[in-house]
Amino acid sequence: MDGTLGAVHTDATPPAGLKPIWKYPDAHVGGFPRCMADRAAVERWKQTFALYFGEVRGEPTPGWLGLHPGT
Repeated sequence: MDGTLGAVHTDATPPAGLKPIWKYPDAHVGGFPRCMADRAAVERWKQTFALYFGEVRGEPTPGWLGLHPGT
């Protein structure tokens, strides 16, 4: 990331001239849970991203329990 988009983390200072992402009205932060609740749409987006950018690679993020935690 080149820093032009800023960060979603509240502990990160945005680049000079930018506001925190939560301050932009077009971010639609409040609608995110509703968007994620539509699992069919999420899977379509996931497949679209995979088509354009490739499949996710690498080790899982530390702390991520995976699809079947405890097995």
